[in-house]
Amino acid sequence: MSLKPDIVKKKKIYTSKLSDRRLAGGKRPEVYLHSTKSTGRHLQQTENWNPKHFRLFVGNLGPEATDEMLHGAFSRYQSVSKVNVPVDPKTKKNRGYGFVAFASSEDYLKAFKEMNGKYVGQRPVQLKRAESKVKGK
Repeated sequence: MSLKPDIVKKKKIYTSKLSDRRLAGGKRPEVYLHSTKSTGRHLQQTENWNPKHFRLFVGNLGPEATDEMLHGAFSRYQSVSKVNVPVDPKTKKNRGYGFVAFASSEDYLKAFKEMNGKYVGQRPVQLKRAESKVKGK
């Protein structure tokens, strides 16, 4: 009879789904979508947006995404007021995310429900409520 304690192997616990890792190139989407060195430039680009409008963060955009492509994807919602896909000034490539502003809360909510996970270009987009603050006038 052995006096050794039984060795219990614990299962590894993953904090994100494997499908999430495929979408973000092996990284957690939150890290991939929000990693930027020039947050100041982004804030300057969105300062002139109407603070009363409702804004969506559109993540996981492919390298081919442009303002026009994003506007076209959301053009079925009549209250779209502004679209922005930030571009890195050095590489001239987009940063993998964008913003869409809506004048109507109904269109904002409808777009969020209908477009989350839909393909814009060659990737499914991930929508979130835009977090950055816009200065009121």
